[in-house]
Amino acid sequence: MTAVQRLAVTGAPNGIDFLRIGAARIYRIADIEGIAWPARALFGSLTDAALQRAATRLPAGSVDPGRAEISLSFNSFLIEMPGMIALVDAGIGNDKERLDRPAWHRRTGNFLEVLTALGFAPERIDIVVNTHLHADHVGWNTVRGPQGWRPTFPRARYLASHVELDHWQAQHAADPTGQTLHGAFADSILPILEAKRYETVTAPCEIAPGLRLEPAAGHSPGMMTVHLSTPDGDVAILADVLHHPLQLAEPELGSNFCADPAQARATRRRLLRDCAERGAIIAPYHFPRPAFGRLAQNGAGFDFAPLGEAGKIDATVPGARRKPAAAATGQG
Repeated sequence: MTAVQRLAVTGAPNGIDFLRIGAARIYRIADIEGIAWPARALFGSLTDAALQRAATRLPAGSVDPGRAEISLSFNSFLIEMPGMIALVDAGIGNDKERLDRPAWHRRTGNFLEVLTALGFAPERIDIVVNTHLHADHVGWNTVRGPQGWRPTFPRARYLASHVELDHWQAQHAADPTGQTLHGAFADSILPILEAKRYETVTAPCEIAPGLRLEPAAGHSPGMMTVHLSTPDGDVAILADVLHHPLQLAEPELGSNFCADPAQARATRRRLLRDCAERGAIIAPYHFPRPAFGRLAQNGAGFDFAPLGEAGKIDATVPGARRKPAAAATGQG
């Protein structure tokens, strides 16, 4: 049975969760872990009753109904396969000007240090998948250098949906303020375009043996999800198809930030039903720990069964600097 393992790594005080499936490993690396977020700032139609219901069925710390807050993480997923390393989504990044998002503004996080401690220095990354181009998914596309913003991953192919990229290029061209995507187009997308590092794709498509991109529009015009198929089962990295576990019981509940709410709901229903029927492991971008799990249909909604923890540190990750397993507990 596939189980989550937790690896103690320098720079990640509460460890890095990962799983082995087939010949692949998938690491969850949070740029921000378990931040309290006003629930209605994300879900405008959320009721007090729904918050209370969520608090009774979800893992402790996921929901605080008294404060009307939910816990969110910002999870990149690193997929290591024979001959290929892919990073799915690139977090918020460092040093970015995000005046209207104080938690994202001029951050000094240690995302790259954690990657390197795991044995995945930036030059080892082969593919960066931007599931969509919102500011909290593209930040580590670039880092600041002496000449300005430059690609973080010098060898990587950066993949984005042509629909998504065309949409935001048009928005940027029409925006005299330069603040498209809270400024992320200028500092995290345009430098990749100027370096000719983006490859646009049309989902569905396969990007490596057993690794494919699927269309998931609604939250943004060209959002994609990432699906890994192995002899031991499948994993679906769901981007922002849903933002929090409370949506599983109430799939009609949409976020305030969906470009096309009706399409986002239809996409969510379709993908959740498909994952439940196939027994696929899901890995959403914003789920707090535990973020890996399986679904079972329950009426109009779904139950979430987090993967169990193997409770040991994997000693074979190349280059990792390890601490005792006892240090790797709790929220990151």
